[in-house]
Amino acid sequence: MSLEQKLNENEIKKILIVDDTQANIEAAKQYFEQVEKLGVKVEYASNAKEAKEKIKSAYEAKEKYSMVLSDLTMEEPKSGLEVVSEAYRHFGRGFIVTGYNYDNPGHGHGPLTSVYPMRGCGSTIRGKKEDSAVWGAAFEYALEYLEAPHSKALTESMQRYETFVRQPMADYAIDLIMIQFRDLTRQ
Repeated sequence: MSLEQKLNENEIKKILIVDDTQANIEAAKQYFEQVEKLGVKVEYASNAKEAKEKIKSAYEAKEKYSMVLSDLTMEEPKSGLEVVSEAYRHFGRGFIVTGYNYDNPGHGHGPLTSVYPMRGCGSTIRGKKEDSAVWGAAFEYALEYLEAPHSKALTESMQRYETFVRQPMADYAIDLIMIQFRDLTRQ
């Protein structure tokens, strides 16, 4: 299936990329230029506070983000989890794209980037987020995750909630959704 078909099937119309490292944002912009050519609007935030404000504002303007890709560690060690939670609260789908082993390249693994909630399912990418190809691979993993039956069921449930309640999701619903990030919340 082509990228355009995946975007259409998953109703990806607007994406928010969140990272506090300028080199990573520049690499993301380089990759997502091709996604924008397919009609998807891509925006960027350099910290969790800005991202959460953008998510709320977009929802209120009836232009919600379809997908949010966020770094994990920004202002605080787990700021990215707050961003992802805010994305789900406002009916977007959130992913953590985070690097590790950057300071430890001599241990055979080198710098790696993982996509959550997929880590452990073959979603580790060799390389740093300052490489646009890493953003491309992370985005492909996120799209792949959206194709999984449990993810489709979650999306359908969110759509029903939005249709009937017409307001941001309740905290209990967000708590249930955030269980998929349990590996990050325990660290």
